[in-house]
Amino acid sequence: MDTLHLFLEGPGRETIAVTTLDAQMDSHSQAAAEATRRTLVDGDGNIAEQTDKSGYRYQFRERFGVWSLIVSD
Repeated sequence: MDTLHLFLEGPGRETIAVTTLDAQMDSHSQAAAEATRRTLVDGDGNIAEQTDKSGYRYQFRERFGVWSLIVSD
């Protein structure tokens, strides 16, 4: 099976590689299916937390702006 590579694209189209640090099921969701909330980390240890329900928008604690998830094989 191919390995998926995760990147976050931020303001100015800066792109950085990230990995999954944590994924938790959100049992408080009003949706019929439970939502998964992900936490990503870059190579320098900066943590990005998911900010939307679909899982494509993230925000770093130490960086400005909203970052978009890019998945590549």
